Parts: sequence; structure tokens; C-alpha cells
Amino acid sequence: AHFLHMSLPIILGSSSKWRRGVLAQLLGLSGPEQVVAMAADIDEKAIRHEDPTIMTVMIAKAKAAALLPKITTPSILICSDQVIRCNGEIREKPESEAQARQFLETYRTHPPECINGVVVYNTLTGECFEGVAIAKQHFTSVPDELINALIKKGAIFTCAGGFTVEDMTEYCGELEGEIESIQGMPKTLTMDLVAKAQASQPK
Repeated sequence: AHFLHMSLPIILGSSSKWRRGVLAQLLGLSGPEQVVAMAADIDEKAIRHEDPTIMTVMIAKAKAAALLPKITTPSILICSDQVIRCNGEIREKPESEAQARQFLETYRTHPPECINGVVVYNTLTGECFEGVAIAKQHFTSVPDELINALIKKGAIFTCAGGFTVEDMTEYCGELEGEIESIQGMPKTLTMDLVAKAQASQPK
């Protein structure tokens, strides 16, 4: 109900069905299909930084920069990027079945930490707001049959770190942070940034 005073329409700069689903819930919409979404065609691998909290924001900003020229009406644009940090290693989407298997096997002993960079633009005022949210998901076990099933299903190949908590709920242990941060769309951070963007005034 507290979104009723918000004036500008919201655009999600992502084709991710997970992010669309989370944002639909946050905005009180009936389903992901009600979220206006645009995917940015950028080479994410060309943007590198050793600090994932900086790199994810850099990539989210690059996605926004690619989309802003295509947005013709005043809007709030949300772009984000997620990487997984596990045992000191930075992970993006698995590039092969072998890599996906290796990623999943390590989660038996090393919980993945999800690092999300979020940027929110008000295209009317030109103001940009950014932040980072981190969450860590512990797993009680990751059996071989689950790994085989996840690889066969295929959705993990579109997810940073090669895992989908939705398909692993019976093996999920302690969660440090918000479940939405695991899904790539941090709840508190995103809503805070959207509120700031909606309240920003033309310079």
C-alpha cells in the first residue's frame, strides 16, 4: 500500500525470471509477467574487478547505461548483478556440466555467499542510487542425485554460482541475510533505493 504515492513506473533491467518474480512480490503485483523488463546486451566478462562488491555495481551500471537510451518515458530503472563468493573464489554462471558439478560439490563444505550490486536510476532527474547486499546460504548436504537432477533440469546454468535454492529447499540450512538476496534481488536494499529514486527531485 505504501507504493501508492510512487509516481514513476518501474522497469527491471533484467530478463531473469527469478528477479522478475522477486520484484513482482516486492511491488505487490500478481505475477512476474506484470513486471516490465528489458534485458541489457552487454559483455559482462569484459568488466572485471578483484573486489566483487565493486564489480557487481560496475556491471549493474553498465547494464543501465545500455538500457537508458532505449527508455523514452520517465521511469525508475532497476539493474543488478550477482556473483557468488565461495571459499575465496568468485563464481559466475557455470560454463559446463563439469564446472556446475564442481560448484555444487563444494557447497557441501563451503556455503556460497551471494554478492548483489544494485543500481536504481530515476530517468527524469538523472539521479542514480546504488548499494550492495550480501547473503550466505548454508546447505545441510548436497547429494549426488540432487546434483544430477539440477544439471538435467538446466536452470542452474542461468544462475551465478550454479545453484537454485528453490530446487534445493530440503537441503537448505542456515541463511545469513535475505532469501531475496540469494535469488538476485535484495529486498530491503532494492526497496530503499527505489524509494530514494522516486523521491529524488529534478536538479
